[in-house]
Amino acid sequence: MKNNLIFAFLLSMFSCVSMSSATAIDLEQEYRKLDKAIGQSDRYVQERENRIQAFKTAQSASDDDRVQYDLNRSLYELYRPYMSDSAIHYISRCIELAEKLGDHVRADDCRLRLAYQCTESGMYHEAMDVLNSIDEQHMNDANNKQRYYSTLAHLYGELGYYCKVPNLQKEYYDKHGHYNSLIDTARISMNDDEALQMKELEHYAAGDAKGALQYSDMRLKQVKKGSHEYAIVAFYRYLDYAMLGDSVQARYWVTQSALSDVENAVMDQGAMWELANMLMADGDMDRAYRYIHFAWQCASKFNTVKRNSQISPVLTVISDNYEASLKRANRLLAVLAVVSSMLAALFLAILFYSRRQRKKLALARNELSESNTQLAQLNAQLSDLNSKLHETNTQLNESNRVKDEYVGRFIHLCSFYIDRLDEMRKRVNKMAKSKDLDALYKFTNSEHREKNLTELYEMFDSTFLHLFPNFVDDFNALLRPECRITLTEPGVLNTDIRIFALIRLGIEDSSRIAEFLHYSVNTIYNYRAKIKNGALGNRDTFESTVKSIGM
Repeated sequence: MKNNLIFAFLLSMFSCVSMSSATAIDLEQEYRKLDKAIGQSDRYVQERENRIQAFKTAQSASDDDRVQYDLNRSLYELYRPYMSDSAIHYISRCIELAEKLGDHVRADDCRLRLAYQCTESGMYHEAMDVLNSIDEQHMNDANNKQRYYSTLAHLYGELGYYCKVPNLQKEYYDKHGHYNSLIDTARISMNDDEALQMKELEHYAAGDAKGALQYSDMRLKQVKKGSHEYAIVAFYRYLDYAMLGDSVQARYWVTQSALSDVENAVMDQGAMWELANMLMADGDMDRAYRYIHFAWQCASKFNTVKRNSQISPVLTVISDNYEASLKRANRLLAVLAVVSSMLAALFLAILFYSRRQRKKLALARNELSESNTQLAQLNAQLSDLNSKLHETNTQLNESNRVKDEYVGRFIHLCSFYIDRLDEMRKRVNKMAKSKDLDALYKFTNSEHREKNLTELYEMFDSTFLHLFPNFVDDFNALLRPECRITLTEPGVLNTDIRIFALIRLGIEDSSRIAEFLHYSVNTIYNYRAKIKNGALGNRDTFESTVKSIGM
């Protein structure tokens, strides 16, 4: 009775702690930690490779069978979560060396570890064959017998977890429970993680998530955070919380497991696969794709059928979603291309209209000049004609202002849509990052942006020189001889002239000029200051004078 009360009290305390910790968990922050670790995964892999190489060097330097056994055993431990086939190779070599030394206890221990490795790799038939090759009746070592039962329990537990046939799944779980019951419960202590894991799995298989978490808490206290053992404990905690229905805690612990796996260069990325599944269900396709792609790379290195068969369907779903996204992006690009073409046609129409209006304005100026000569001779009509002339000049200035506003607005729109198309290119390129779509990469190559900018500047130069054919000469006339600008190519303006051409069109804000020319605001400011320093007259009124060129 007393034990039952203590158990109930511990469960209530655990529930309170779980609820308070869940509210404090920032999953996005944990995902960022995992993203950072994935970015440094090559360094973690190299550290493991260095440790492996050190043991291989020592192995080649010794002929003693006992030393060779110890080195092969160490190499097995290093390869166990890293490369399954290499781990199987070295533990098989340990079996041969133990038999050669006449140490049947160690030989049986290695066979049991070989069966466990085969189970972890999804080689269930091979694991069963190895276990059948062991003579249980003549197994005198108590530890080996306990490991024999726990390995069988683990094998049937894995078969039950991945089996989709209800009757077979129940049969596997029943056998899992049977072999669990044969494990000596006296072995369960605060220092026996393997036995605690078996008890946790026993409660999990029975649907008792809270009971499983009790043993998980004990296991968690025995492992160092960030270690491979911590990753295993964290993964089982994820399973327990998932059964309990606590999605926040489940996501937290599966992320902790995946993070520890990455930092320890573990290639058996079960936690990463589970996390990618969750993120895909949440609609976070970009992150799900990154994680499942990383898990696929790790699975290829670990080289097991189980992980490959798990990851392949997820990759297929994500790939289909990405293909749909690419189609939507392509449709959007087509719409933007049509809009850009319409804007280009509008620009040409405005250009044609502006040229016609300029000719009309030139003709109007000539007529006004002749009228002024006649008006000078007709004093009686001077007041009336001056009034008409003032009105006409006002209309001309207004027409010029409208023309400048249209040109300035259109230039801004062109620059805006070039940047927009470039952003779409980056996005599409990012989405297709891992796909072998050469045509798409070629279409979104950054050369399109440079080409579009070049064409825009050529169109701007041509339009501006049509509107103000004498602008360069008139502009140079405002500068000292040593500061005057010579164009390298006829009809192509340089940056200095373009800046003051935009000012002539009424675009005086340095940030707008920088946006159009794709320079920083400081660079535009320096260009303007340098030109004004070379002015013949007052530098403070230089830009105002430039705005009157061509009037």
